[in-house]
Amino acid sequence: MAVRKICKPKGCRGSPRCDHPWWFDVMCRGKRWRMRVDEFAFARGATESVASKQTAERVWEPKFVAEIMAGGDPRVTPTATKPESETLTVAEFLDRYFTNYVEAEGLQDPVTIKGRLKRSTRSSATSRCARSRRPSRFSGSRRRTAKDAPSPR
Repeated sequence: MAVRKICKPKGCRGSPRCDHPWWFDVMCRGKRWRMRVDEFAFARGATESVASKQTAERVWEPKFVAEIMAGGDPRVTPTATKPESETLTVAEFLDRYFTNYVEAEGLQDPVTIKGRLKRSTRSSATSRCARSRRPSRFSGSRRRTAKDAPSPR
């Protein structure tokens, strides 16, 4: 039980129905983590105070424990990530592609793919590519040739 009120040992007779705040009390890797549930919740987007133990246990405790297990400090307010720009250079796009797809998927020959991507990067290093909001009409795996194109009438 990681959610509790610390007022009972101090002499509050109305605990757990009193108005004192709920606290997290978690032991992980030999270190004790204590923090008010309200402070944690407000720093992560809550709009009102956490009044019930059930809400604290079901909603906020898993997030608190997950942040500790991930190696973070739950007492530090998380910073907002900056939004990505609408355009990337071809080199940035190819770097992300290699990291997110080639390495992540464990493709058979990443060295060859990296070499081909370097060649493409050198030829168009400063070119910009806009982020597509709709699927491409050339979504097939083969190229469109002149004989595949519709003939003009």
